[in-house]
Amino acid sequence: MLVGIILIASAKASTRIQIPQFEDYPVAIYTQRIHVPAYYVQHGDVWRDNMGKQVEAPRVNFAGKYYIGLHSCGAECRYFTLSDLKENRDSPALDMFSSAGQDPMKTSDGRVYTTELISRPDSKLLVARFHIEKASGAPDECRQRIFVLSNDGQKVEPVTNTINSCSSR
Repeated sequence: MLVGIILIASAKASTRIQIPQFEDYPVAIYTQRIHVPAYYVQHGDVWRDNMGKQVEAPRVNFAGKYYIGLHSCGAECRYFTLSDLKENRDSPALDMFSSAGQDPMKTSDGRVYTTELISRPDSKLLVARFHIEKASGAPDECRQRIFVLSNDGQKVEPVTNTINSCSSR
């Protein structure tokens, strides 16, 4: 088992945190005909969602059979969809990462942040990176938390606490 280790220094001592890796949660990749949800439409080489916004071409990019779609809904507004390309159904598992037309996402101290989801087609592990904007007296930051997709594909469950830095993956 491969694990990453992050060293967190504090005034009292250093703490090593073992970070789960994609290889720790392997899945087989579905390779048959994919079923693209009806809200994705291809115009030439360009794919668009049901709001007419450009999106990446649907393909398996998570947990063996899922497509994580990133959608824009306006200034500082984004949402994610999780589409099962084998069964042609959507899951609400990523709703927690979406601003979905509301005000921008904010930290508890009122700073705006955007979420980046990092996945691999051959793993159920999902890395959520939170890019926090600079504010008066506070620099911009990156935090991350690691999740695993449940067996039924209906939720992602955290396997780490929030980590106050972002490792390169």
